[in-house]
Amino acid sequence: MERNYIIALVVIVIIVGSAGAMIFLAPSPLPTPARGDTIIWETIGNPEYMDPHVNYESFGSWIHYNVYETLYTYDWDSADTNPTVPLLAESYEVSADGLNWTFHLRQGIKFHDGTPFNASCVKYNFERVMAIFDGWGPAWMFAEPILGGAMVEDAVYTYGEGSAEHEEAYNNWTAMEPIIVLDDYTVRFRLAYPYAPFLAAITYEVGAIISPTFIEKHGGITIGEHNEYLDTHTCGTGPYMLSEWVPDDHITLDINPNYWRATAAKADFPNAGNITRIIIKTNEEVSSRILNLQTGASDGGYWPVSHASEIYNGITGDSEDGTVKSKIPALKLWCGEPTYDVMFLGFNMNPTFNKSGQIVQSPFTIKATREAFSYAFDYQTYINDVLNGFGIQLQGPIPKGMFGHKDDLFMYSYDIEKAVDAWNDAMEQGLDDILANMSYKLEIYYNSGNVNREKACLLLKDGVNAILADPGATQPSQPLEIDVVPLEWSNYLYQVRHRQLPIFFLGWAPDYA
Repeated sequence: MERNYIIALVVIVIIVGSAGAMIFLAPSPLPTPARGDTIIWETIGNPEYMDPHVNYESFGSWIHYNVYETLYTYDWDSADTNPTVPLLAESYEVSADGLNWTFHLRQGIKFHDGTPFNASCVKYNFERVMAIFDGWGPAWMFAEPILGGAMVEDAVYTYGEGSAEHEEAYNNWTAMEPIIVLDDYTVRFRLAYPYAPFLAAITYEVGAIISPTFIEKHGGITIGEHNEYLDTHTCGTGPYMLSEWVPDDHITLDINPNYWRATAAKADFPNAGNITRIIIKTNEEVSSRILNLQTGASDGGYWPVSHASEIYNGITGDSEDGTVKSKIPALKLWCGEPTYDVMFLGFNMNPTFNKSGQIVQSPFTIKATREAFSYAFDYQTYINDVLNGFGIQLQGPIPKGMFGHKDDLFMYSYDIEKAVDAWNDAMEQGLDDILANMSYKLEIYYNSGNVNREKACLLLKDGVNAILADPGATQPSQPLEIDVVPLEWSNYLYQVRHRQLPIFFLGWAPDYA
């Protein structure tokens, strides 16, 4: 959740719940894939970065949690949202005042490049997070509770990454000794205030530990700057290693032959380590993904709930047998548990680009425009016909089931009459002049391959056209042309974050919950 920069995401619309936002498929039988020791998985998009200290999106996270490790992790067989499983650490204790968290680390662990893991590696990595401090990244999770971290955060968000103020604040922060190496395998974090979720915060990928030797060999650390090599390469302690990344085509992960947990993992999961290679292919066509599954060209893939009826027979309840819920005998299917995943409609209230590349005022600076679009979206049709019922409308910014959710907050509904009233208010406030600067052309964006978001864009387009078709609507001076435009995932994120898109659909999930 990029909370320090979210000034343009105004209306949150949908939470995808029961059965999850995607359905996992795999050919029968399991666990033996079609190619023996290799799994081929097909999905959409690319990671934004391979560096866990700056990446802040879900695709990259899938890779990082197989390549990198944190001090603690979550129970693999539980939906518990507390990280109770020791990973790179063996144990920890918290002082009575809640300000000192001391971690006792495992011994005998090595990074993929052979560098030994120890307390100095932990200190180096968390200092790196604060030194780079990508304002669009996850650094804030660590910065806010750690002693002096708010000083660095404020410098970054006020003056920018890499500014003289950032460097000065960083140097002052390290002088406060917020991270102390007590011995080779004991490290202490000093907090600014008691913060119960601290362990959960550093269990997010921002707490992943990279080989310091690898970092220093490939450019080291520069205040406020990404390490371009680390943006595309990895070196962790995890069970798999990144062998190849060809953007828009595939990612190849190979097993770490010296993984420190190999013996223990086999005790709990007898088949652990049988898959020595994972190939994640980019394939943005839904029909092609299912064809490849049926022919054995792939072993699993992302399946949007908008197409659930093609493969899912509607049987509910828990089942470990993947054949129970599948319409296709050759395929096994498992449905996910309810999630906190949210899809929202983002309005850019900053100056944006028109079709000619000129910077112009956004129509969504007018509150009434945002209200008109919010009333023009058919929420229930989206839930019923696109999500196949696997979702509920979000009420407020906090998903149902999370601490802080309230059931009595206002929710928009599909109401063209109210949408027209709001539209007319916006026209009285100068909307027509803004649309003229945009050549009466408006584009609604989504990330390519995401069928659910594409259909949401089309549904919103229909709603806005319904406003314009209403005889009571004030018409713009020229007909308004609305287009739905896809962008590749990493490019899409870049343009969203740099306020280049006027209106878009995107997702959100809790960083640690």
